[in-house]
Formats: sequence, C-alpha cells, structure tokens
Amino acid sequence: MVMRISSLQAFNNGVNGLQRNYASVTRTQEQISSGKRILTPADDPVASVRLLQLDQQEALLSQYKDNLTAAKNSLTQEETTLNSVVNVLQRIRELTVQAGGGALSGEDRKSIAKELGERENELLNLMNSRNAQGDYLFSGYLGKTQPFLRNPDGTYSYQGDEGQRSLQVANSTTVAINDNGQRLFENVTNANRTENFAGIDNAALPTPPLPATTIPARAAGTERVFMSPGLVQDSDVYRADFQAGEPYSLAFVSGTEFRIYDAAGTDVTAEATGGGQIDPLVSGGNVINFRGMRFQLDVVLQQGDNALDLDGLLADTATPGVPGINTHTFTLQSSPTDFALIRGGANTSTALLTAGTVSNQATFDAQFPVSGLLLRFTSASNYDVYAQPVGAGSTPVASGALAGAFPETISLYGADFTISSFAAAGDEFSVQAISPEQRSILNTISRLRQALESAPAGSAGNLLVRDEVSIALSNLDNGMGQVLEVQTEIGARLNLVESTANDNEDVTLVNKATQAELGELDYAEALSRLSFQTIVLEAAQQSYVKIAGLNLFNQLR
Repeated sequence: MVMRISSLQAFNNGVNGLQRNYASVTRTQEQISSGKRILTPADDPVASVRLLQLDQQEALLSQYKDNLTAAKNSLTQEETTLNSVVNVLQRIRELTVQAGGGALSGEDRKSIAKELGERENELLNLMNSRNAQGDYLFSGYLGKTQPFLRNPDGTYSYQGDEGQRSLQVANSTTVAINDNGQRLFENVTNANRTENFAGIDNAALPTPPLPATTIPARAAGTERVFMSPGLVQDSDVYRADFQAGEPYSLAFVSGTEFRIYDAAGTDVTAEATGGGQIDPLVSGGNVINFRGMRFQLDVVLQQGDNALDLDGLLADTATPGVPGINTHTFTLQSSPTDFALIRGGANTSTALLTAGTVSNQATFDAQFPVSGLLLRFTSASNYDVYAQPVGAGSTPVASGALAGAFPETISLYGADFTISSFAAAGDEFSVQAISPEQRSILNTISRLRQALESAPAGSAGNLLVRDEVSIALSNLDNGMGQVLEVQTEIGARLNLVESTANDNEDVTLVNKATQAELGELDYAEALSRLSFQTIVLEAAQQSYVKIAGLNLFNQLR
C-alpha cells in the first residue's frame, strides 16, 4: 500500500516535532532556574497535593512559632513582675515583724507605716503592670481595664475578671499566657474570719447568752482583759464545728478560769486549750485553741491591783470605776460578709448607697455575682442592675425603682443596701462583696498601715498592734504562698513553651525534608537531561532543514 504525504503535512510534522523538543528543553531550563521539579500540578498530581498540604502545615508552624514567641515574652514579663512583687512582699513582711516589737513608740510605728505606705503604692503599681501591647497583665480577659483601684476609704477593689488568656502553640496544645489578679492577689486565704465583742456582767449571764447587739460599751482605759481576733488554724474544723455553734460567749468565773458557751447555752469549755484554765500573769498572754480557731487572751492589771490575789479582782469594787476580771465577757462569732460600696465619680446627685448586709444567705450564696454588681440609674428613681465587669454590650440582669421613702432599702440577690435619696440619670454605684474567708494582699497591708498610724498609746494600743501584726503575717504568708504557686506554674508553662518550640522545629525540619524530596529538582539528572534534549533539538532542527529541502523539483534535470 502506497501512502502519499503532502508537502504541507511534512512541514507541519517537522514544525510540531521541533516545538515539542523546544518545549522539553524550555521546561527543563525552567526547572533548573527555579530549582523545582514540579512547575504545574499536571507534572505530578499526587505530589502536588502533598506539597500543598505541606505548605499549609508550614504556614501553621510559622504561626505557632510566632505564638510561642508571644507566649514566652508574656510569661517572662509576668514572671519578672511577680519576682518584684515577692521582693516587695518580703520587705513588707520584715516591716510587719519590726512593727510587732513591743518596745516601739507611737512615732516608731508611724515611721514604719510611712514605708509601708510607699511599699503599698509600689505593689499597686506592679499589680497594674502592662505588657508591650499596652494590656494589663493581671486583668483577665479585660486587658484594657485597670485591674486594681484604690477606693476613697483606703480599701482596694479588683475591676478585672477571672479569665485567663491563652495561645495555641501546637496542633493540640494551648498555653496560658497570663493570670488574673483575682486568683493571684484577691482570693488569699484570710486567717482573721471572726470578731469578738466586749461582754456584759458575768453575774447576769443568761442561757443562752445575750446577742452581741445588747452589749454595753466600756469606758476607755478601764479594761483588764483583752482578747485578740481569732486566727483560723484549721479551715475544715472551723467551718464544720465553730460556725455550727456560734455565737459563743466566753465568761470569767475566777481570776484564772473562764467558761465558753455556745449559741444554745451549752458549756463547751472542755474543747478549749487548758479546759478554761489560764495564767493571767504569763508573759505574752494565753493562747486558746478552740474549734479550729486560735485566740490570745491577755490580762492587764490596773494600778493598785494585787497580782497575788487575782480572785480579789473579781468584784466591781476592787478598784473604783474599773471593772473586775469577772465582768469581762466576750462574744465570739464569724465576721459577716462585708461590701465595698463605691459611688461613681461622675455622679451628679448627692445620693449615697450604704449599709450592705446579707439578708438571705442562701439566695446570696447562690445568686450574688462574685465580681459584684453595678447600679445604673436611668432616671431619678429607676435603675438597672448589671453583673460586673460592665462593657459596652452588657445587658441588665435586673431592674427596679425607688418608692421615695428615704432612707430606702434596695434588695439585690439576698443583700440589702440603703440609699439616702433620689439619684440622677446616669448615676452609678458599684457593689462588691468581700468574703471574710479571703482578704486581698493590698487590703491586708492597708489595714496594718492604718492600725500603725492610729493605734492608741498604752497597753491597749500595743495589744491592738500585736493582733494586727499577727493577722498580717498570716495573710502575707498566705499571699506569698499563692504568688509563689503561680510562679511555679509559670515556670512549668515556660518549660512547655520551650519543649513545644523544639518539637515544632523538629516537625518543621521533617516538613522541609519532605518538601525537598517531593518538589526540589535533582540538578545532576536535570542537567544531563537538558544536554540530551538540546542534542535532540539540534538534530531535529538539522533534519528538518534537510528534509524541508527535499522535493520533486530537485530530481528534474
């Protein structure tokens, strides 16, 4: 069979062949210049998909690397700040121990109080530290809100929340990059959760004892017996036993013996250290451990007292105008929940919110927000209630209206407050519950400073300072322990950041090796192939020239 090929077909075949060879040479040259084996997905569809996945993983690892850097910077700054906090607290503790010296004068205490005030300000500034982005370190999620504010009465309030920001640093790993001030500095176990009241005449002691509200005031400087605020030694026993029988009455029955009665009038003296026996003349007072609490009882004799005849001091007439030992009775009970009530600085009315008390303990425990409430008046009588912290998008959790019978009670989630008059639209009042089981570090320091500044002269002042020093030392130790615990956690997080960074670097190296294996060019093979393709192209070009010159007219003579 004879096949006829036209001149046009021959030319087209030659040109197509040249183009294919030229395309092969060009593609190889592009591979060599780019260093990539795959220029388009069509070159290797399977490898192209895998390379796309590896590129996405590489981008994710790059973001994780940035997150790790940010986490390390944030945690390092927090750790540095907390180191400074601990150093300040240690100095405050030294000053507290110094303030407990019994030989100090009033001026000496005031000098210590001045340095305490400076350290208090330094601590406040540290607790309000910011990071490089301008966010507060210890305000939880509310990075733009200053966490700690000093109230007009010298106490402190926490304005942040209990959130903890975190960053993802690996596929299944996140790390916390801050700690909120509520946990660090506010929720510090308070050793001083009870209060005692000077009592009534022992001879008239009823069963059960009279409540504290019936106790008459004593004339200043006439006391012979002093009892310290209780310090919690065992929280579990305190909650289970002490709170179950309060209020208690402690009454002297002789110069060296007392009795303790619970709320039902039952004699529970046997549970106290020494079974109710004391030595009034012992140096440093008598320690009484009772139902998880530690009290200190001191007898200070008045001028003219006979130390050898303590029972002779029982009668009121022992020293004219000075109560005898047996007239000293103390009512012991847990401190009630207190409230920080802050009037908004932009308020235009003269209305005041005062007298916060818990009226329904069950409702209060179940519903009152831990972070507090904000009352915002929309008119002179109408108000909305918000759970703090309050932001631009916050919605009221309750509302109410004043009736106009002042002073008027406002009830909020089991707590009652008194308002003095109508308010004005836009007026705000902040309400924050202060549990006796916790006392912030700043409030502990502020309370000690104020005690040193205002303690009266004489035995009463010395004992007051001693008791406040004892409370402050316990609370400072609890506070430093809490800060050190968080520092330990920060160290663990920094270790996690470091190990995760190493793991991510290893994954990154494996990723790059796989990408190289799939996508990078073998230069030796490519150069050899380019040389071969160039020879083929040149041969095709020369063949095409020769073949293109062949035609029937060349055979004619």
